[in-house]
Amino acid sequence: MVQDRVEGNKIYLTREFLATMLGARRPGVTTALQMLEYRGPVHARRGEITIVDRVGMIQLTHGAYGDEEQSHFGLASA
Repeated sequence: MVQDRVEGNKIYLTREFLATMLGARRPGVTTALQMLEYRGPVHARRGEITIVDRVGMIQLTHGAYGDEEQSHFGLASA
């Protein structure tokens, strides 16, 4: 959803800030990012997350993110 609000595929957020936004612990965010990197849709480094495969990310949500959210921002359906 953050990518919907920025231009490009790079999102400049720290893991600490993501943890605060999500109400989670920073180690949990690190683990989640590592799992996403392993699956291939993102590449994460310090303070920067690059969405490599947006369609793959949407598929990983199993319907939790989709047409409704994308239509709000004028994005094409995956």
